[in-house]
Amino acid sequence: MKKTSWWSYIMACSGLLLIPLVGLIYIHLNQADGVAYSLVTDLDRQIPFMKSFVIPYLSWYGFLLVGFLYLAYKDRSMYYKTLFQFIMGLLLCYGVYAIYQTTVPRPELTGSDWLLRMVQWVYRSDQPFNCFPSTHVLTSYLMMKAYLRSTTIFWPYKIAVTSMSLLIIVSTLLVKQHVLLDIVGAVLVSEGVVYVVERFRIGLLKESVAVNTQQRKFEGGLRR
Repeated sequence: MKKTSWWSYIMACSGLLLIPLVGLIYIHLNQADGVAYSLVTDLDRQIPFMKSFVIPYLSWYGFLLVGFLYLAYKDRSMYYKTLFQFIMGLLLCYGVYAIYQTTVPRPELTGSDWLLRMVQWVYRSDQPFNCFPSTHVLTSYLMMKAYLRSTTIFWPYKIAVTSMSLLIIVSTLLVKQHVLLDIVGAVLVSEGVVYVVERFRIGLLKESVAVNTQQRKFEGGLRR
Protein backbone atom coordinates (compact mmCIF):
# COMPACT_ATOMS: atom_id res chain seq x y z
CA MET A 1 0.00 0.00 0.00
CA LYS A 2 1.26 3.48 -0.86
CA LYS A 3 1.71 6.09 1.85
CA THR A 4 -1.39 7.99 0.75
CA SER A 5 -3.38 4.74 0.66
CA TRP A 6 -2.26 3.86 4.19
CA TRP A 7 -3.30 7.29 5.40
CA SER A 8 -6.70 6.92 3.73
CA TYR A 9 -7.08 3.48 5.31
CA ILE A 10 -6.20 4.76 8.80
CA MET A 11 -8.62 7.67 8.46
CA ALA A 12 -11.38 5.29 7.35
CA CYS A 13 -10.71 2.95 10.28
CA SER A 14 -10.82 5.85 12.72
CA GLY A 15 -14.56 5.84 12.14
CA LEU A 16 -14.69 2.68 14.24
CA LEU A 17 -14.25 4.89 17.30
CA LEU A 18 -17.90 5.83 16.88
CA ILE A 19 -18.92 2.34 18.05
CA PRO A 20 -17.46 2.54 21.60
CA LEU A 21 -18.62 6.16 21.76
CA VAL A 22 -22.21 5.11 21.07
CA GLY A 23 -21.66 2.19 23.47
CA LEU A 24 -21.44 4.65 26.35
CA ILE A 25 -25.23 4.84 26.14
CA TYR A 26 -25.43 1.12 26.92
CA ILE A 27 -23.35 1.54 30.07
CA HIS A 28 -25.91 4.03 31.33
CA LEU A 29 -28.84 1.74 30.45
CA ASN A 30 -27.37 -1.55 31.74
CA GLN A 31 -28.91 -1.43 35.20
CA ALA A 32 -32.22 -2.20 36.88
CA ASP A 33 -34.70 0.58 36.20
CA GLY A 34 -38.19 -0.36 37.25
CA VAL A 35 -39.92 -3.39 35.75
CA ALA A 36 -37.84 -5.81 33.66
CA TYR A 37 -39.81 -8.18 31.44
CA SER A 38 -38.95 -11.78 30.63
CA LEU A 39 -39.23 -13.12 27.08
CA VAL A 40 -38.25 -16.68 28.03
CA THR A 41 -40.26 -19.35 26.21
CA ASP A 42 -40.65 -23.07 26.83
CA LEU A 43 -38.24 -23.65 23.96
CA ASP A 44 -35.62 -21.50 25.68
CA ARG A 45 -35.95 -23.64 28.79
CA GLN A 46 -35.00 -26.68 26.70
CA ILE A 47 -31.75 -25.09 25.54
CA PRO A 48 -28.86 -26.30 27.74
CA PHE A 49 -26.20 -24.14 29.33
CA MET A 50 -22.83 -24.93 27.73
CA LYS A 51 -19.88 -23.19 29.34
CA SER A 52 -17.51 -23.89 26.42
CA PHE A 53 -19.49 -21.44 24.26
CA VAL A 54 -18.21 -18.57 26.36
CA ILE A 55 -15.13 -18.69 24.09
CA PRO A 56 -16.95 -17.71 20.85
CA TYR A 57 -19.12 -15.35 22.90
CA LEU A 58 -16.07 -13.39 24.08
CA SER A 59 -14.35 -13.66 20.69
CA TRP A 60 -17.06 -11.30 19.44
CA TYR A 61 -14.92 -8.26 20.30
CA GLY A 62 -11.90 -9.36 18.29
CA PHE A 63 -14.08 -10.77 15.52
CA LEU A 64 -15.78 -7.43 14.87
CA LEU A 65 -12.50 -5.52 14.96
CA VAL A 66 -10.73 -7.85 12.52
CA GLY A 67 -13.84 -8.05 10.35
CA PHE A 68 -14.07 -4.27 10.04
CA LEU A 69 -10.33 -3.80 9.43
CA TYR A 70 -10.30 -6.31 6.59
CA LEU A 71 -13.54 -4.96 5.15
CA ALA A 72 -12.09 -1.43 5.11
CA TYR A 73 -9.06 -2.79 3.24
CA LYS A 74 -10.94 -4.86 0.65
CA ASP A 75 -14.24 -3.05 0.14
CA ARG A 76 -14.27 0.55 1.40
CA SER A 77 -17.79 1.27 0.19
CA MET A 78 -19.23 -1.77 1.99
CA TYR A 79 -17.22 -0.84 5.07
CA TYR A 80 -18.84 2.59 5.32
CA LYS A 81 -22.31 1.19 4.72
CA THR A 82 -21.80 -1.47 7.39
CA LEU A 83 -20.44 1.04 9.91
CA PHE A 84 -23.47 3.25 9.34
CA GLN A 85 -25.74 0.22 9.77
CA PHE A 86 -23.97 -0.67 13.03
CA ILE A 87 -24.52 2.82 14.48
CA MET A 88 -28.16 2.92 13.38
CA GLY A 89 -28.82 -0.58 14.70
CA LEU A 90 -27.16 0.07 18.07
CA LEU A 91 -29.09 3.30 18.55
CA LEU A 92 -32.36 1.52 17.77
CA CYS A 93 -31.52 -1.23 20.26
CA TYR A 94 -30.66 1.32 22.93
CA GLY A 95 -33.94 3.08 22.24
CA VAL A 96 -35.79 -0.19 22.92
CA TYR A 97 -33.77 -0.74 26.10
CA ALA A 98 -34.77 2.70 27.35
CA ILE A 99 -38.51 2.03 27.07
CA TYR A 100 -38.81 -1.79 27.31
CA GLN A 101 -36.26 -3.38 29.60
CA THR A 102 -35.97 -7.16 29.54
CA THR A 103 -34.02 -9.65 31.62
CA VAL A 104 -32.73 -13.20 31.21
CA PRO A 105 -32.45 -15.59 34.18
CA ARG A 106 -28.97 -16.99 34.59
CA PRO A 107 -28.05 -20.47 35.80
CA GLU A 108 -26.41 -21.07 39.15
CA LEU A 109 -22.76 -21.83 38.43
CA THR A 110 -21.08 -24.58 40.39
CA GLY A 111 -17.39 -25.33 39.96
CA SER A 112 -14.22 -23.33 39.51
CA ASP A 113 -12.65 -24.38 36.22
CA TRP A 114 -11.34 -21.72 33.86
CA LEU A 115 -14.38 -21.83 31.55
CA LEU A 116 -16.76 -21.20 34.44
CA ARG A 117 -14.55 -18.39 35.67
CA MET A 118 -14.86 -16.80 32.22
CA VAL A 119 -18.64 -17.14 32.38
CA GLN A 120 -18.65 -15.61 35.86
CA TRP A 121 -16.61 -12.71 34.52
CA VAL A 122 -19.17 -12.18 31.74
CA TYR A 123 -22.02 -12.22 34.27
CA ARG A 124 -20.23 -9.75 36.55
CA SER A 125 -19.34 -7.42 33.67
CA ASP A 126 -22.77 -7.40 32.02
CA GLN A 127 -25.90 -7.08 34.11
CA PRO A 128 -28.81 -9.36 33.04
CA PHE A 129 -30.82 -6.49 31.57
CA ASN A 130 -31.41 -4.95 28.13
CA CYS A 131 -31.42 -8.21 26.25
CA PHE A 132 -33.99 -7.52 23.51
CA PRO A 133 -32.80 -7.08 20.81
CA SER A 134 -29.34 -8.63 21.22
CA THR A 135 -26.48 -6.37 20.12
CA HIS A 136 -24.20 -9.41 19.91
CA VAL A 137 -26.56 -10.87 17.33
CA LEU A 138 -27.23 -7.54 15.59
CA THR A 139 -23.57 -6.79 14.95
CA SER A 140 -22.57 -10.37 14.07
CA TYR A 141 -25.47 -10.62 11.62
CA LEU A 142 -24.60 -7.29 9.97
CA MET A 143 -20.96 -8.31 9.61
CA MET A 144 -22.02 -11.60 8.03
CA LYS A 145 -24.31 -9.82 5.56
CA ALA A 146 -21.59 -7.32 4.65
CA TYR A 147 -19.13 -10.08 3.74
CA LEU A 148 -21.71 -12.11 1.85
CA ARG A 149 -22.80 -9.07 -0.19
CA SER A 150 -19.30 -7.82 -0.98
CA THR A 151 -18.14 -8.45 -4.54
CA THR A 152 -14.42 -8.03 -3.74
CA ILE A 153 -14.02 -10.51 -0.88
CA PHE A 154 -13.14 -14.12 -1.73
CA TRP A 155 -15.40 -16.99 -0.69
CA PRO A 156 -13.05 -18.53 1.93
CA TYR A 157 -13.31 -15.27 3.90
CA LYS A 158 -17.07 -15.15 3.42
CA ILE A 159 -17.39 -18.71 4.74
CA ALA A 160 -15.12 -18.00 7.73
CA VAL A 161 -17.02 -14.85 8.72
CA THR A 162 -20.41 -16.50 8.23
CA SER A 163 -19.39 -19.50 10.34
CA MET A 164 -18.01 -17.30 13.11
CA SER A 165 -21.08 -15.04 13.07
CA LEU A 166 -23.44 -18.00 13.43
CA LEU A 167 -21.28 -19.48 16.20
CA ILE A 168 -21.42 -16.21 18.15
CA ILE A 169 -25.19 -15.98 17.68
CA VAL A 170 -25.66 -19.51 18.98
CA SER A 171 -23.31 -18.81 21.89
CA THR A 172 -25.62 -16.05 23.17
CA LEU A 173 -28.22 -18.75 23.84
CA LEU A 174 -25.88 -21.38 25.24
CA VAL A 175 -24.23 -19.10 27.81
CA LYS A 176 -27.71 -17.86 28.80
CA GLN A 177 -27.13 -14.24 27.89
CA HIS A 178 -30.11 -14.13 25.54
CA VAL A 179 -33.27 -15.94 24.53
CA LEU A 180 -34.70 -16.79 21.13
CA LEU A 181 -36.85 -13.66 20.84
CA ASP A 182 -33.75 -11.52 21.45
CA ILE A 183 -32.24 -13.09 18.33
CA VAL A 184 -35.41 -12.62 16.29
CA GLY A 185 -35.58 -8.97 17.31
CA ALA A 186 -31.92 -8.38 16.42
CA VAL A 187 -32.33 -9.95 12.97
CA LEU A 188 -35.40 -7.79 12.28
CA VAL A 189 -33.55 -4.62 13.33
CA SER A 190 -30.58 -5.66 11.17
CA GLU A 191 -32.71 -6.24 8.10
CA GLY A 192 -34.50 -2.94 8.75
CA VAL A 193 -31.33 -0.84 8.89
CA VAL A 194 -29.87 -2.61 5.84
CA TYR A 195 -33.05 -1.76 3.92
CA VAL A 196 -33.04 1.88 5.05
CA VAL A 197 -29.35 2.40 4.24
CA GLU A 198 -29.78 0.77 0.83
CA ARG A 199 -32.82 2.90 -0.01
CA PHE A 200 -30.93 6.00 1.09
CA ARG A 201 -27.97 5.04 -1.14
CA ILE A 202 -30.24 4.41 -4.13
CA GLY A 203 -31.96 7.75 -3.53
CA LEU A 204 -28.63 9.57 -3.54
CA LEU A 205 -27.58 7.82 -6.76
CA LYS A 206 -30.84 8.78 -8.50
CA GLU A 207 -30.47 12.38 -7.35
CA SER A 208 -26.87 12.44 -8.57
CA VAL A 209 -27.89 11.06 -11.97
CA ALA A 210 -30.70 13.61 -12.24
CA VAL A 211 -28.36 16.50 -11.39
CA ASN A 212 -25.74 15.31 -13.90
CA THR A 213 -28.39 14.94 -16.63
CA GLN A 214 -29.73 18.42 -15.95
CA GLN A 215 -26.22 19.85 -16.00
CA ARG A 216 -25.44 18.21 -19.34
CA LYS A 217 -28.65 19.59 -20.83
CA PHE A 218 -27.78 23.06 -19.54
CA GLU A 219 -24.25 22.86 -20.97
CA GLY A 220 -25.62 21.60 -24.27
CA GLY A 221 -28.03 24.54 -24.43
CA LEU A 222 -25.17 26.99 -23.83
CA ARG A 223 -23.15 25.49 -26.70
CA ARG A 224 -26.08 25.94 -29.07
